[in-house]
Amino acid sequence: MKRYLGIICLLYSAIFGYVVFFDKLKMFLAPGMQIYIKLMIAPMLLIALVMIFNNKVNYKFKISDLILLLPLVLLISAGDGRLTSSFATNRTTKYKVENKTKSDDKGKQKETKQEVTETYDFSNPYFEIVDASYSMLSNYLTFVPKADKYKGQTIKVRGFALKKADYIPDGYFAIGKYEVSCCTADAGFIGFIAKYDNSKIKADKWYEVEGILEKNTDKKESNIMYIKIINIKEIKSKGEEQYVYPCYAYDDGSCEAIAKYDLEY
Repeated sequence: MKRYLGIICLLYSAIFGYVVFFDKLKMFLAPGMQIYIKLMIAPMLLIALVMIFNNKVNYKFKISDLILLLPLVLLISAGDGRLTSSFATNRTTKYKVENKTKSDDKGKQKETKQEVTETYDFSNPYFEIVDASYSMLSNYLTFVPKADKYKGQTIKVRGFALKKADYIPDGYFAIGKYEVSCCTADAGFIGFIAKYDNSKIKADKWYEVEGILEKNTDKKESNIMYIKIINIKEIKSKGEEQYVYPCYAYDDGSCEAIAKYDLEY
């Protein structure tokens, strides 16, 4: 029965090789932790071959050894590893109206509504949120008091919608991703609070949002910054990175994507 262990090891090495070769490891582990899985492929394969083909290795099978199949079952049942929003829960545009008055035929004043066009250049937004800056900027621009100096700045971000959370004010929603420090077991939702017609927003759908930063308070009367949406479009989740990591996980630790903003705390 030593071949049983050899086959198990072979299956593990095959799965490890699969997730590494097809770049699926990021769905389970942060970049800093992935090296350990990569280093295990060759030793696991070597152990498998020895257990299967070396007759000098003696091993007595025990029923308890079946537990080795459990991680394989969990890996297979996990699918692609993507989480849903329910896990997080347990360039020019016309966007406002301005009231003006004009006289009718009898000289009386009456109120009319006239559309006002505000022009914003989203081809080069002040904050274009990329994965390397997602973690820090989502926290900073939402909750840090000194972030109010960025009121009125343009911002562009992509993510999935979250409509129910205790920190989201009524009539708002959050757009974000999952932050992973070690592995998906410690994943937590991070994102930006946004203002839009919530009847048009579907939880767990992915959107690209362009807008300006404004200031408000949340349900606990704490100051927050939010995105006043100017343009929004639904995007396909396929091909989008669902998980983001601390900025130092993407480069040599200098976090250039953040440093250019010179944030104050």
